[in-house]
Amino acid sequence: PDESAKGPNLIEISKKITDSNAFVLAVKEVEALISSIDELAKAIGKKVEANGLGNEADRNTSLLAGAHEISILITPKLTALKDSGGLKAEIAEAKKCSEAFTKKLKDNHAQFGIQNVQDVEAKKAILKTNGDIS
Repeated sequence: PDESAKGPNLIEISKKITDSNAFVLAVKEVEALISSIDELAKAIGKKVEANGLGNEADRNTSLLAGAHEISILITPKLTALKDSGGLKAEIAEAKKCSEAFTKKLKDNHAQFGIQNVQDVEAKKAILKTNGDIS
């Protein structure tokens, strides 16, 4: 008998849906990690006070270390996504940016690893709009 007359293969469709959902969740995880670096950038030159954040200039070493730790989580997650879906070029570009960001932090450790990293240097390190250091 003609198999196509029976209708769609539900097992195959179910697998495609499951794979698609896994891909979307992985992309959302990468997006959340990137967003967390953006959120860390808001803490440049800040400290926690009883009523929220107050100013504390030029003490950003731990903040940059946190950004570094988040950035090294992103690249392997993008590597795992590279064979999924039709977004290979976009994933490769995101991976390239992630690797470049991590490399920038490591290569500029003399500026970013000192005890009192100035606000301006932290902004250069983290903010996309402050691309003074490449």
